[in-house]
Amino acid sequence: MSLVGALLISSGAALLVERAPRPKSLTIGSRISGRRRKSLLDAVGSANGSETTLRSIARTQVLAALVVGVLALFFVVSKPTPVNVLASVFLVGAAWQCPLIIARSRESKRRATMDLELSDALGEMVMGVEAGLTLEAVMNLYARRHRTNLAREFEHVLDRIGLGVPRVEALSEMGERTPTPGVRMFVAAVQQNQKLGTPLAGALRQQGETARRRRRQAVEEHAAKLSLKMIFPTVFCVLPVLLIVIVGPAMVRLIDALP
Repeated sequence: MSLVGALLISSGAALLVERAPRPKSLTIGSRISGRRRKSLLDAVGSANGSETTLRSIARTQVLAALVVGVLALFFVVSKPTPVNVLASVFLVGAAWQCPLIIARSRESKRRATMDLELSDALGEMVMGVEAGLTLEAVMNLYARRHRTNLAREFEHVLDRIGLGVPRVEALSEMGERTPTPGVRMFVAAVQQNQKLGTPLAGALRQQGETARRRRRQAVEEHAAKLSLKMIFPTVFCVLPVLLIVIVGPAMVRLIDALP
């Protein structure tokens, strides 16, 4: 009952902190600066690193640490041992880092999905450029036909170009927002094409072939690692069962045959 009471108290405290009116000068987001802001941006990524998102993650960190801290304090007070103190400190630190870990995982998944999508999108872009469309028109068509991370990045680039930003600078910002190998190669190819004046369709086709080759190599590398990853479950899960099934009856018969 006391543990339930502590849980209710910590939840109520977190709810009060969340719903309590905060002056503008005392909001969590207004205190995000320096190393804290850099840590949050590294976890969230530049593409999703808006002020609202940073404040939300910072507030989630405080609430998670508060709830776990209250529970840990109750646990330490009930059983004040060094092990419990260390465990409580570890749990509070884990609760503080958990929102950052989740945000970092989402950003890694977004980048991997976007890099994978770009290898397929380059084929559509090549056909559009060969049909006589400009790069901006092709990106606009792709953004209108899809609702994906890559389409949103194309929309951001087009918005920047619409505001008067040069194409090279807008694409450079795209590479900084999503610094994956595929996106960087795409940005570098388009920038080099604009500087040298070579046919854009040929550059995009070459980038598409390179992206598909990299994708195939990644699949082959992943398949080559499967045999190594299967050693642990084979040795510790499959082989003991096989030994029990195969050797077990023989051992039983041998024991029965002994005088």
